[in-house]
Amino acid sequence: MKIEIESNDFDEKCYCHLCGSPFRPREVVARAYRDSGEFLSEVCPECIAKGSESISDRMHRRAETLRAIASELDRLAGSDICSPTLEQLNVMNQVVNALR
Repeated sequence: MKIEIESNDFDEKCYCHLCGSPFRPREVVARAYRDSGEFLSEVCPECIAKGSESISDRMHRRAETLRAIASELDRLAGSDICSPTLEQLNVMNQVVNALR
């Protein structure tokens, strides 16, 4: 993986997929690329500040967290799911907007 510093053309919140942190980039942003050159993620300033070894540790912790989340989602997907309809959601949004 290679991390490069590039100009930032967007003024929106980014998400560091290496550690899982949301952040708002400034004029330049660090971006991670796979060895193939394919874009992977914006990289938060905290990851950059901690250095390469810490980035690896943060990525390992993130991977553990994602495995735990995936396991829980898999377990929940096998259970009964009780969900409102899209129509119910839209009606409730209309009610909330009307009360403002």
